[in-house]
Amino acid sequence: MNLPLPRVSVLMAVFNTASYLQEALTSISGQSFADFELIVVDDGSNDGSTQILRAFAATEPRMRLIVRENRGLISTRNELLQAANGELIAWMDSDDYSSTNRLALQVARFDAEPDLVCLGGFAQCIDPNGEYLNVERYPLEHQEILAEQQKGGAMRFPTTMMRRDAALRAGGFREPFRIGEDFDLFLRLSEAGQMANLPGVIYFYRQHLSSVCSTLGPRWTIYRDAILELAQERKTSGSDKLQRGEGLDIAATPLMNMRPFEARTYLRWANEALQNGNTSLAWKYTVASLAKQPMSREGWKTAARCLLPQLRKPM
Repeated sequence: MNLPLPRVSVLMAVFNTASYLQEALTSISGQSFADFELIVVDDGSNDGSTQILRAFAATEPRMRLIVRENRGLISTRNELLQAANGELIAWMDSDDYSSTNRLALQVARFDAEPDLVCLGGFAQCIDPNGEYLNVERYPLEHQEILAEQQKGGAMRFPTTMMRRDAALRAGGFREPFRIGEDFDLFLRLSEAGQMANLPGVIYFYRQHLSSVCSTLGPRWTIYRDAILELAQERKTSGSDKLQRGEGLDIAATPLMNMRPFEARTYLRWANEALQNGNTSLAWKYTVASLAKQPMSREGWKTAARCLLPQLRKPM
């Protein structure tokens, strides 16, 4: 007997995120919208993630688990896209978590707008321990998103739900992008239909030093510019180099000195915590930043911003 297909396929790539994985999985199994399948590809984890996934799959009948050797993020995301049965696909990173009503809100918007191909939402950034940092807010409507895309922004990938057929027609995820493969897909989707973001937090986006965005972040502008050039090429000639089977050279960059990178990351978290009014968390990351770069002028400015409210308190 053929079972009815789920309305939504939630797609999750996993590689060594054991510390956060249970929370990510639970946030999907507890969704208020229940007509979904959860497809997870374990991309060669060796930190205990596989055991967590197998235990969860044994208790969640809507979960389909694929465990295999490491092939990388682009290959894994394309495998997930091909494996999905749902009309709609929702992306989920294995170190984050979704709000309980995320799927319900996104499905309702797709039902109301037949021309919509991709829908994201605001993201509450959290630190490695789940403490709140800043809220990422994105443009809400298609034309605003197109304008922001020219700067490399407009959507946070794991907040998004897409029409599966549109993502497949666009060609899925492409090499050679080690970062920005999602941005490349967004641009191709925006050429095929309407893009939008929901006006509220539907996702909790974890910041930690081992994430792909953190480790490859310094190369982002190189990849962004190459992706935007491909989009311009499609606009003028109808196709780009990769669609024609040609190669694409990405300029190499020297190995990064991790100490100043970590200092800048901690300082960014400190300033985001200050935006959220969490002075104690801001102070914690300011101290961590100054431990890496004691002579940083920006670090000491942030320290002053953390201490000033305390100094103003009456004795």
